[in-house]
Amino acid sequence: MFRENNDLFRFYFFLDRSLREPLSILNADFILLDNNMDIITPPEGDFFKPSGEIANEIISKIKKLDGSKVQEYVYFNVNNTDYISIVKPVSDKNSFGLGWLIIYSSLQKVNQLKLGINMILIVIVLLSALIFAIFSSLAAKKISAPFSSLNQHIRAIAERNFGVKIEMPVDAELQELVNSINIMSEKLESYDKAQKTFFQNASHEFRTPLMSIQSYAEGIKYDVVDKNTAADIIIDETKRMTHLVEDLLYLSRLDTIEENYRFADLDFKDFINACQERMYGIASKSGINLEVENINEPVVVYADEEKLFRAFANIIGNCIRYANNTVSIVPKIIDRSKIEIVIRDDGPGIDSNELPNIFERFYKGKKGNVGLGLAISKNIIERHNGKITARNSESGAVFTIVLPVKQS
Repeated sequence: MFRENNDLFRFYFFLDRSLREPLSILNADFILLDNNMDIITPPEGDFFKPSGEIANEIISKIKKLDGSKVQEYVYFNVNNTDYISIVKPVSDKNSFGLGWLIIYSSLQKVNQLKLGINMILIVIVLLSALIFAIFSSLAAKKISAPFSSLNQHIRAIAERNFGVKIEMPVDAELQELVNSINIMSEKLESYDKAQKTFFQNASHEFRTPLMSIQSYAEGIKYDVVDKNTAADIIIDETKRMTHLVEDLLYLSRLDTIEENYRFADLDFKDFINACQERMYGIASKSGINLEVENINEPVVVYADEEKLFRAFANIIGNCIRYANNTVSIVPKIIDRSKIEIVIRDDGPGIDSNELPNIFERFYKGKKGNVGLGLAISKNIIERHNGKITARNSESGAVFTIVLPVKQS
């Protein structure tokens, strides 16, 4: 047949060579059928000759298609091996008697290819996981290193080692945290030093009246001092110690839930007049004129009267202590939502080095005694949602208190 028709021979040869290309993934084989579904025997040579079982199985499958002229895919099994084939009718596309072109391949080859692809994908996944694990470990160490260092510094702070400042290169996200920790450490160190200094000063202040009381008590015992004079001194020193102890206890209660505030509506005009009346005796005794400017309109604040009076009394008393002649109290309404009270004296003012620290509870000025009055006043006013500041003017110290006004 091939000898008689060179076109069919060329077609056979071209098809065989194409399917034997090295780039063919499936390495498929083929069968040619004539119009009568007889196998066209290949010419002599190295061409592939299909297995009789495979050819018979394919032909039986084609016959079941009832002479369909449409391309079909046919699955079949020979010797426990699965095959897939494509059957394409070509009788109307040639003039040399070729009826069907059948290309088939074992699915075992496809499965092997699939297995190979899966193995490659598994290797890629494992390598990716290993690379990711290494990268994650390095990134985690880089991220955790600053936190580990910060943890050590925080532990040092917890052990009261406040002087160590954190100096380490960190990202911008952590820089604010490092700065906050450094500021906290500095403030804790300052607070700790101030507390120690306060206890030293307080111990000294307690020791002085105690020694005075002891010496005069011994003088009375051995009858070497006047009893009346000694008794007066002992009483004064006792009052001084009592006042200091009361301030300490009161300040400690202000930061605890034990100190309850009893807030109520308070007429501020009456309150200021009451402050003037109650502080008038102390001012007169010191030869100081206490001046209060009246408020023309009614003002109501929501406050604890007893504690608020103590705050004002401490500030007014401090001004009386350092004033030369006059202490003035000037209240003024601001935007009908706040009231500003300016308390000033005509004394020497506050030392510029001491001004930032006068409201610290453990601070003692160079000129003053150990006192907690201003710290108590600041605490009370802030509990009333207010604010207190201090400054110097040309004529003396000026304290400014701002309190919220209750809206009607």
